[in-house]
Amino acid sequence: MAQTRNLKPGPVLREKLIRFADLYRGSPDPRLRGNKTACYMAIHPRCKKYTSASPKACEYFNHPIVQERLQETLDVVSREADITQKRVLQEIARIGLFDPRKLFDNTGAPLPITKLDDDVAAAISGIKVMQTGGGGEGESPGTVIEYKIADKNSALEKLMKYLGAYEKDNSQKAKSLAELLTEIRDNE
Repeated sequence: MAQTRNLKPGPVLREKLIRFADLYRGSPDPRLRGNKTACYMAIHPRCKKYTSASPKACEYFNHPIVQERLQETLDVVSREADITQKRVLQEIARIGLFDPRKLFDNTGAPLPITKLDDDVAAAISGIKVMQTGGGGEGESPGTVIEYKIADKNSALEKLMKYLGAYEKDNSQKAKSLAELLTEIRDNE
């Protein structure tokens, strides 16, 4: 066990640590993916007891080589998927700052989906389209479009946390509470 704490392990252990990280992050077998102990047991097939493998698996998982490999993999996947903090924050802002008036033109008529700007389209979490009328005399066919908008409150809360607004708010409340307690004590 002490070997895995060595920051510069030999080539065999280094290879096992990298294989462990690769199995943990992206094994094709769903029983291994995200399961430290199962990954350890796959690398060490002579280890048959889950209870004895579990502490060793944690040691492998926390090894700097494994953590570095997991971070590298995450960075590559994020880059390939174009997932950046800026882009995620932008998507949250689009939902939190969504203006429903942008669904309509200046006469109040709904805009076709193809005419919605990127900010509005990003705030839409679902669309239901129904054909109406046209079944009898005098009925003209029409289309009803129902937009489901993402939860604005949740997005605003995430933005507030990102901006640190709750920390400022909480410190103000704590300060006011302290002042209130001082006033109560002084008035007794």
